[in-house]
Amino acid sequence: MEIKPETIDWVAKLAYIEVSDAEKTKFAERLASVLSYVDQLQAVDTTNVSETMQITGLTNALASDEVMNCEISREELLSRAPQSDRGMVRVPKVISK
Repeated sequence: MEIKPETIDWVAKLAYIEVSDAEKTKFAERLASVLSYVDQLQAVDTTNVSETMQITGLTNALASDEVMNCEISREELLSRAPQSDRGMVRVPKVISK
């Protein structure tokens, strides 16, 4: 399966990474290899195989959601923050769209 450079550009844009022309060639080959393997897996007959959701046997392995007391007041925490706005800590934007 051939992967076009435009596809690598599109994936790189989605991942917010820059890739050189040499990397595009390398990544295209690797992605084609992965997709070829997926094609092989899709050819396997699984009609008599039951669905598997998980294999550990664990159920509801979640941490409890408990509110803990904070050692400092809200005002002190906000005073320590580099920026705050309307009673909340202001942080830099990490997602552009």
